[in-house]
Amino acid sequence: MADTGVKKEHGALAEVSYDDEEVALVGAATEPAVDDDDPADVTDPVLATGPGGKSEAQMNGVMILSLLDKIIGVVDQIQQTQNGLEARQEAMEKSVSTIQGELSKLSKNHIDTANTVNKMLEKVRKVSVNVKTVRSNLEKQAGQIKKLESNESELLKRRNFKVLIYQPQLLSHLTKHPHPTAADMIYQLGH
Repeated sequence: MADTGVKKEHGALAEVSYDDEEVALVGAATEPAVDDDDPADVTDPVLATGPGGKSEAQMNGVMILSLLDKIIGVVDQIQQTQNGLEARQEAMEKSVSTIQGELSKLSKNHIDTANTVNKMLEKVRKVSVNVKTVRSNLEKQAGQIKKLESNESELLKRRNFKVLIYQPQLLSHLTKHPHPTAADMIYQLGH
């Protein structure tokens, strides 16, 4: 029968909020169960009966059991929370390791890209040097062409421009006379 009474009392205490239980415990701890002024009224706490015919010791035992149940519940909840946090931490560690792997791949790709860009820049520099060389050669040739055109126009103005046609006979004659004379020139034009 005491077991059913404890269960009923436990159920009644379970409905009480956590703060009310603390107040009840603090109140019980600060107030003595027995009045010390009258030694004749000293009673055994185990045998003393409270409201409803239950002893104070039984009530304290029920209260302790209730508090222990609440502590067990809180500890279980803390363990569940801790397990959840551990699972989250493991997931975070996996994510971090995945991110580190991706970052190392990205770094390698970046290095490869930088090397490729450096090679391309070197080739561009070489091409640029070649283009500058070709440009300067073209400018020189353009200058030479302008000089030739001006010389040609001057020769045409003087009308002293004569065309020499290569002939092997003339070559032997010219080797004997290094500077052709006007007669040689006329001879060449006539033949």
